[in-house]
Amino acid sequence: MTLVLQGISRDFGPVRALDDVSLAIGPGECRALYGGNGSGKSTMAKIASGILSAGAGRVLVDDRPLARTSPAEARALGVGITFQELSLIGELTTGENLVLADVPRRFGFLLDRRGADAAAHAALKRVGLAGLRGRRVELLQTGEKYLVELAKALQSHPRYLIIDELTSAMHASEVEIFAGLLAEHLAAGGGALFVSHRLPELRRFCNTISVLRNGKLVFEGALADVADDDLVKWAGGGHRDEMPASRAPLAGEIRVQATGLRPLPGARPINLAFRSGEITGIGGLPDQGQKHIQRLLAGLQPAVAGERVTLSGAALALGDSAAIAAQGISFVSGDRDEMVFARRTIRENMQAPFVAMKGRPMPDDAAILAALDRLNTRHAGIDRPIGGLSGGNQQKILVARCLLLNPQVIVAEDCTKGIDVASRNDVHHLLRELAHVQGAAVIVTSSDDQELAGLCDRVLVLDGGQVIAELSKVEQTLDAQAIVSAYMKQERAA
Repeated sequence: MTLVLQGISRDFGPVRALDDVSLAIGPGECRALYGGNGSGKSTMAKIASGILSAGAGRVLVDDRPLARTSPAEARALGVGITFQELSLIGELTTGENLVLADVPRRFGFLLDRRGADAAAHAALKRVGLAGLRGRRVELLQTGEKYLVELAKALQSHPRYLIIDELTSAMHASEVEIFAGLLAEHLAAGGGALFVSHRLPELRRFCNTISVLRNGKLVFEGALADVADDDLVKWAGGGHRDEMPASRAPLAGEIRVQATGLRPLPGARPINLAFRSGEITGIGGLPDQGQKHIQRLLAGLQPAVAGERVTLSGAALALGDSAAIAAQGISFVSGDRDEMVFARRTIRENMQAPFVAMKGRPMPDDAAILAALDRLNTRHAGIDRPIGGLSGGNQQKILVARCLLLNPQVIVAEDCTKGIDVASRNDVHHLLRELAHVQGAAVIVTSSDDQELAGLCDRVLVLDGGQVIAELSKVEQTLDAQAIVSAYMKQERAA
């Protein structure tokens, strides 16, 4: 009883994404699949689940071949997958998404709506979201969407579960839900292939590991037998970045002044200020108002009564993202689905913000290439579709796009989600340079408290739309434990 990927190769045009890679997953085994962006991890996962065909090699599920490139056939054989780029349809409810691929029927052809509702309720109950069965997916928080993605994969009761960067956008409390379900799956004799860039999670969930580099298998074995630095080195990322707490230059004048903010409905209004030369993190448990603040500043969310924001003393055109970008605020999200035009070229994606900004000339190829080079972005030419790149390199392009706008403020919403150690380091280095050298105000959120502690000069911890703690690197009050303690103390008090 084994899931076997045997001699898998796959080309995308002139690029060899996988080169004769083999791996196997047995009952009760959770195998980590690790490597840098573009190493072939997601391609391997998609071949195993019938989404992509292999140019060479074969997939065997309990000695039965996956004969066609068909997700439905892979599901029938016992393979389920969660996607880093979500497979959900935002306009449908969570319940509708769960039964879309396999709608219960009576007498073979009549839709069984009662059965569909019951199946969706049971699947959502497993991930703690039964009460959201009728809510449209587009209205969910990011972590909730990934839990729905997990519920969808588990609904067909797969023997082999492929998990592609599922936990990268989850908060710690949501990861615990996943951990419990994975443990149940393995205890029942199932197997799992776990794709993640977070080494602590690999250590926690996996007992074996396969490491890919540039499409080739460079190591496989027991995870307990290898050190983190060796894994990172084999994957091509150099040494692991511990993000040491370096003291930043003192923050300058107030760049953004926000008054009367109501991050959550019914919450008391709050005032916030963000200074030039400073990286400010907004932390806390999910859904405490972080998203409202960032998207209000970026013009992606209309203001509610009484909210006012100024940039260097000038009022912002709240609710108008193009006008706000023209005023000097750049936004980058970790949700590539809403930021990337996958079928368009890299050039077109880099130029996209300028289309709506009247009077701003389009950046030329030299400027685009220079911005991409600052982030060590791997690409085969800016006239190639961005959708052909790895997720990490797509994310680098979104960050590099900000440079073309010469921003005074960068609003980064979990922008390193799902990218490898080396790529994350490149993004961190650029954000520090923009803030500490060029004097921009940088405002970030992250699903990883350790990242906030390492990257930021100051972190505001939110609970219920209120700032419950302000932690500072200069005052030596900022570390990951302090962030967790602030919101956990508040949670216990509630």
